[in-house]
Amino acid sequence: MFETTLITFREGLEMFLIIAIMLAYLAKTGRAHLFSPVYWGVAAAVLISLTTGWHIAELAEDPYMEGGLAIAAGIMVASFTWMMMKNAKNIRQHITAGIDRQAERAGKGAFVGVFIFTVLMIAREGMETAMMLGSLSGTINAGDMLFGAIMGFASVGVIGYLWVKQSASINLKVFMQVTGIFLMLFCVHLFMYGFHELTEVNAVPFIDNFYWHNLTEPFEPGEFIGNLMTAGLLVVPAGWIIFNYFRHRLYATDNAAAE
Repeated sequence: MFETTLITFREGLEMFLIIAIMLAYLAKTGRAHLFSPVYWGVAAAVLISLTTGWHIAELAEDPYMEGGLAIAAGIMVASFTWMMMKNAKNIRQHITAGIDRQAERAGKGAFVGVFIFTVLMIAREGMETAMMLGSLSGTINAGDMLFGAIMGFASVGVIGYLWVKQSASINLKVFMQVTGIFLMLFCVHLFMYGFHELTEVNAVPFIDNFYWHNLTEPFEPGEFIGNLMTAGLLVVPAGWIIFNYFRHRLYATDNAAAE
């Protein structure tokens, strides 16, 4: 449940920021009439993501697909997360430039262009969520997964409300860094889980699957190292929050002393 909550929180927060940037830019440039294709694009992207997650969960019932999907999800999400963390400063320019290209089309072309652009931007985040949750569906109780997802999206709603009402007091950069660290650690967990499952069915070529399956057994959930990895998903991001808190406090103290 903890993993599901943080996954949906991270991806949901990115979706919220993308939508907020798009709507704010359209309003600022006098294109409020193009709000509707953004809304329809979000709805279509969510539907695509839900359908994809459902199918991935069905595929994950096969032990070969379960391991393969976990590894694929780990690699894909790690690469996307790294790109997002690396290019976070330019994300606003990327989104507004894309909106400009689509909104300048003649007639209904602007509506269609903004709709497609929205679907692609939001579905990318949704597909990451679907890949991660779908590949884990065999190890997490469906009720816990649903409750975790509700908690994650509810947290996004709270952050979204605070961001709108008190944007000066919300450090979204730290939020994105912390959740990014969690996702990178979680991708390592996914890779180890997928590799272990594939060795169990003797599906990894050129190696002694029995040997590697036994070697990676302690990394499974419920085992000692597996429990340490799960704890690390909480401890490391929490440590980064504490580090940033004291760093900003020290910086503020130094500035006050200098003045």
